Amino acid sequence: MMFKARFPAIAAGATLLLSLVTVVLMTPVEPMSRVEQIVVPSVSVLTIERTELTPTLSVQAHTQARWPVQLKATSSARLEYLGTDMEPGKHVKKGQVLARLNTRLLESQLFEAQSTLKQAELNLQQQLHEQEVAQSMRPAQSSTAFARMEPHLAAARAELARAQQNVKSAQQLLDDAIVIAPYDAMITQRFVSPGEWMEASQTLFELVASDSMDIHVPLSQHDWDRISKADLDKNVIKVHSRSGASWPASVRYVSPLVNETTRQRTLVLTVSDPYHHETQLLPNQQVKVQFELKNEGALYELPLSAVDPDEFIWVVTAQQQLRQLNVRVIEVRANSVIVSLIDEQPASLQVVRFPLRSMMAKKHVNPVTEALQIADKQEAL
Repeated sequence: MMFKARFPAIAAGATLLLSLVTVVLMTPVEPMSRVEQIVVPSVSVLTIERTELTPTLSVQAHTQARWPVQLKATSSARLEYLGTDMEPGKHVKKGQVLARLNTRLLESQLFEAQSTLKQAELNLQQQLHEQEVAQSMRPAQSSTAFARMEPHLAAARAELARAQQNVKSAQQLLDDAIVIAPYDAMITQRFVSPGEWMEASQTLFELVASDSMDIHVPLSQHDWDRISKADLDKNVIKVHSRSGASWPASVRYVSPLVNETTRQRTLVLTVSDPYHHETQLLPNQQVKVQFELKNEGALYELPLSAVDPDEFIWVVTAQQQLRQLNVRVIEVRANSVIVSLIDEQPASLQVVRFPLRSMMAKKHVNPVTEALQIADKQEAL
């Protein structure tokens, strides 16, 4: 009887236990949570070796003619002779006759000045003779300066000196009627025609020296500090035109003045025989001057993309971590930049070729080595 009374409770408990077992067996086992993997970014790097280079500095400059001069008529006269080949671009030697004025009037003025000179000499002799006669007739103690004819002699001597200078001036005007080249030069302009009547101070020719050309190079303080450390008398200086021609140059002088506006100094170079080369170097021309600076032994040649405008680079350390290094830009070339490190000079660097603004120091990266290829100038064209 007791079993029958407890049977429903036992049956209910068994059913509940069976349900629990069934639920547990049918519930799928949850997989273990996966450990999150850290993704290491890849960066393109270049192996750059430390090297010894001779850096250069390129500066824009302009050419300026040496000894420009205007030859003018010194008197009013008709042009009697003009060389048939006296045209712009013609090279002339020192002392070569370029033109000649009619000298009839100038010769007449010279003869008149010489006549006046002779008359002044005669007048002085007359005054000396009269003084001698006056001194013999009057005692010197009682006579005045006028009686001794001292003012007469002073006036005669002054007149003689004036007559002598007039002769020299007339002779100079006669000599200047023949227009000659003052030095080896090239004619840049001609303003006169055969038979033309010339007025005094009228320009006949413009000349420039043909043996050299001045190159005016404006330099900032930074560039001047770099150039001044090099021996400019021994180092190579080249002048390049836009057409690709080049000429060797040397230092003529350094301007002692600083430009009030730009605060730049001017270095003046010279190019010898600029008009006698196959390609002429002409005045008032824009050129590029390239200075060969002092040789340095701890430099690195990097691609342009590797150097930040704020002058630093990113490198990958042996622990494959990013590191930022400050650099000093020595020279910027067509496809590369020459730098030196400020704090250290290792033998080689793993340089990040394409740095990003998001890069941080000590961040782990996966370096991918590339071969540095700088395109040849002709291939790039």
